[in-house]
Parts: sequence; structure tokens; C-alpha cells
Amino acid sequence: MRILRYVFLVVSLPVFLRASWEILDMPTDRGFTAICALNENTIFVEGHEGLWKTFDGSSWSLDSTNGRPRMHPAFVYFVDDTLGFIRGERLTIDGGKTWQLVDTINGHSIQSISFPRGQSSVGYGAWYIETICKTIDGGWHWNQLPPLPDVYPGFDEIISPDDICFPSDPDTGYLTVTCIKQLSDGEIEYHNSYFETVDGGQTWMLNEEGLWNDDFNPRYIDFPENSTVGYMSGGYEEGTTWFGCLYKTTDGGATWDTVLKDRPYIVSMCFPESDQVGYVFGDSVAHKTADGGKTWRQAVITHDSTFYECHFINDSVGFVTGHKNIQLCMPYDPGFVLKTTDGLIGIKEDRVEVQPSLLEVSAPSIFADELVLRYQARESGRIKVELFDAAGRQMQSLGCIHVNCGQGSLSFDGALLPSGVYFIRVEFSSDQGNENQTLRAVKVR
Repeated sequence: MRILRYVFLVVSLPVFLRASWEILDMPTDRGFTAICALNENTIFVEGHEGLWKTFDGSSWSLDSTNGRPRMHPAFVYFVDDTLGFIRGERLTIDGGKTWQLVDTINGHSIQSISFPRGQSSVGYGAWYIETICKTIDGGWHWNQLPPLPDVYPGFDEIISPDDICFPSDPDTGYLTVTCIKQLSDGEIEYHNSYFETVDGGQTWMLNEEGLWNDDFNPRYIDFPENSTVGYMSGGYEEGTTWFGCLYKTTDGGATWDTVLKDRPYIVSMCFPESDQVGYVFGDSVAHKTADGGKTWRQAVITHDSTFYECHFINDSVGFVTGHKNIQLCMPYDPGFVLKTTDGLIGIKEDRVEVQPSLLEVSAPSIFADELVLRYQARESGRIKVELFDAAGRQMQSLGCIHVNCGQGSLSFDGALLPSGVYFIRVEFSSDQGNENQTLRAVKVR
């Protein structure tokens, strides 16, 4: 069993910086999630309407392949300057100018994709529930790999992949997962840990530390230069508050050191050029290291918004998406896209002024017999709520319901639903406009 070691570093108190940001002038101000940039001019941003793209850094257009409803936020991943993916469903071989449908497993979307460094043919993907797939033709066709081993033998369980990374060797990769165990008394228990493969995904070995060490909860993983030095970000829970952590390995994953702790929960990280200079984002705070995680500088960008995803094209130039709704962080909230050219060591603080959401909705991440949605409407209107499974099939609908200004709740009967991942589509209309949101929840027995 591998162990986690805490490293006691001589680190100064957090240095609060004022970071210089340019607020990009987007055609819309809502629903920004994934972002990927090939350079300062070629940028792709996923929004609730589809994929926004620019090839000159300023003129944005909505990609014409926006045909499928957004059941959950897409991701944008580029292998190189020409080969890229949107949620594993669509592929480009001309740098994002045109996109084509690919052959996925039973039509399912892929949550995370990783091609080993220098590879454009062999790649790996992870679906939401226990499904790992592989391509050997550059992503045109995906084949399902053998299932992951049981984490809790003798119990009903769901293993939900979070992130996948194959650093440089096509045979050696890592998969972070959320492990959900159904206890005999109807309660559930879940932990975050990771699997490792050394034979191209034919077999996976579980690192069990996340099952017993509540401080070790990896979610996102990156090996910036090689398969020796890597980082995993995640966090831990105290009461109702989540705190962010960053873990580092210098021996290919044999041991992991905690190099950042007790920070806002980390939602995105990026080490663009090496394992020395990196960025992590959580809530409204950005952290930067220039010495491989030994010391960190902290930049408070804005106090009333929350970040969603970052992407840096080098150690200085980067982009980040975010939301106005700091508590719920819904993908369809009013949002923003920011750009920095000085690596967060900057001039002044830019505040993003966007209007609050008309309807805020929250749902439990895990449910059993009943799925309860809680909402707060800023004015009266009509709300339509539908429940879809991971394949996009509608399972239940609450129809159109009139709601008054204020708080309330709605519920789905989940007793007869099979275990798995579900998406709740919420449409709200009022005199002030229309909004759409999508939430994710996992059903356990």
C-alpha cells in the first residue's frame, strides 16, 4: 500500500497579489464552463449554447455543430494544434475550424480524455460510471476496456471516474475516482482515490489510501513533463466546508506529498510548461507556484464570483472561466472569461460585474429513494424540470410549474430508478428572461 507523507516546508505566509486580468468581450455573459486555447488568438469556450470559438482573439462565433442539448458541461481537449475533442463526441483535425461526430461506446459521452505526450493515435477516455475506453486511431473509434476491479467487495457500489492521465508511456496511466458504497442500513459512504495501470488499461490497481485517509481526496491529475513528477488536486471536508489540497509525487506515484493545504476547494489546475510553474484555482482565489510547490503566491481576483476552469498556454499567458454564483456554481449562471498575460503577477484587481441568476437551484450529489431539488427564485415565473439518465434518455418530468418569488423545493421519485448518474434539466422563464441549468446526481440503491 502506498502512503501519503506530509512535508513540512519553510513557507512564508500567503502573499496576496493583485492580478491583472483582461475581461474578454464575449457575445453572451452566461454559461461558461470549459476553456482551451491553442495560442492567444485561437480560443475555445464551452457555454450553455454550445462551443464559442475565435481565431483572432476577439471575433467570436458559435460553432455550427451545436446540435445536441447540453445534459452536462462539456470539456474541450486538444492533443496538438490540429487534433481536438468536445466531450469525446466530436473531433476536429483542422484546429477547431470544423468538427465531426465520432464513434463512441453506445453513444455515451466521454468525461475525460488523455493522449500520452507525443501520441496522436493512442488515447484513453473515462465515462461517468466505471467505463474506461481506448482509441488507436486518433479518436475516431473508441473501444471499452475491461471493467475496474471492485473497491468494496460484498457491497453494492458505484465507481465514478473523475479524471484520467497517461503522461508519456501509452501503457502507464492514472485514473482518479469517486468510490460510493451502499451500507446495509441504507446509508452511503464515499471516498476519493485513484487507480494505476501499467498495461494499457487491461488491469487497474487501486491505491487504497483514499479509502481510509480522509485528508487524501484526489480529483484532478496531471504529469506536466514526464511520468515521474506529477500533481493531484482535491480536498477534504470538515463539517459542511470543503478545503482544497494539492498533492505531488516525484517517484511516479509511489508516494504523494501534500504541498498545498487548507485552501479553497480546488476546481482546476494547470502546469503549462514544466513541473515547476503551476496554477490552481478555487472559489475566487488563484494560487501560483514557481518552484514546484515549495512556496505559493495567492491572488484574490474577485470576492463575489467563483472560478470554473483554467487553461494556460505558457507560464505567463492563461485564461479562466467563472460564474457569478459563488455558492452553487451552476454551469448556466451569469459568467465571465478572463485572460492574463503576466502570470498573475500583476497590476490591479479587476472585478467582474455580472447580474445574479434569476433562479438558483441545488441538488444532492447522491440520492436514494427521493431526489429533492431546492430553489430560490428572484421573481415569479414558470419552471420546467426533467430528469435524464447518462445516455440522454428522459426518465421523469415534473412538467411546467408556476413558482413564486422566494425559496421552495421540488422532488423526483427515485425509488424505481436504477443506480447510476442522472442529469436534471431545469428551465425557468419569467418577465425578465429565460434561464436553463443542468445538475448532476448519482442514484445509489
